[in-house]
Amino acid sequence: MAETLERLERQAKAAATVGAHLILFAEGALHGYDYDMTAESVRAVAEPVDGPNCRRIRELARHLGIIILAGFFERHDDKIHNSLLIARPDGSATAARKHVLTPGEVAAGLTPGARKRAIVEVNGVRCAIIICADGGIEGLHDELLGQGVDYRLCPTGGGGKIADMLHEVELESAEGRQRYRENRPRVFNTEAILDEKQCPYTGFASANALGPVGKQTCHQGHCMIVDNQRVMRAQIPGTIVLEHQQDQMIHAELRFP
Repeated sequence: MAETLERLERQAKAAATVGAHLILFAEGALHGYDYDMTAESVRAVAEPVDGPNCRRIRELARHLGIIILAGFFERHDDKIHNSLLIARPDGSATAARKHVLTPGEVAAGLTPGARKRAIVEVNGVRCAIIICADGGIEGLHDELLGQGVDYRLCPTGGGGKIADMLHEVELESAEGRQRYRENRPRVFNTEAILDEKQCPYTGFASANALGPVGKQTCHQGHCMIVDNQRVMRAQIPGTIVLEHQQDQMIHAELRFP
């Protein structure tokens, strides 16, 4: 946890340095998103919005004057949620909760949040929080349009197993290079402009988890920023090469009418 918080702090400082108003981290960024999660493993790390690690992020947001959004497992009363911490420069914080849970999350005893998506307003721009599978909520985009949403923020786990990963030395073989080529399109979008179906009504920023968690899970670290004209403004391609995995920040200045 200490290492995770240090990594998060470095990225938030970098975002503040380039003048960002908001930084988005992945689903489960604080506690780690393990596809083999259990009720015991989740409850061992879950904390409330005013828990010790969340308080550190809240203090960081206040100190840097930037909104920090970071996925975490939230303990609320006797329930555990897959949530996104929304830490604001004034020191306040709330949580947006995932509604559409995966079978693994259900088996681990997580409780779904409300269907209606939380909104974060930044300089008058209304941003909806859509955590991973919540993008599949039926009728979601029409509802967001009705809420006057200008943009979408999409933290996700990212996917990947340690068994899929390569070591750099394996790229020296034809088999290793082929495995890399076959895997890359799973997370890397080569289009300069996304089609309307991928980007209905509003653009989005997506942040995927990076690195190994638990015994089998290893996320590839893919991230995108797409503006409201569906133009790809920035992207981290993600990687299955373990030695290539490193924290990166992408940023873009987005304008809204």
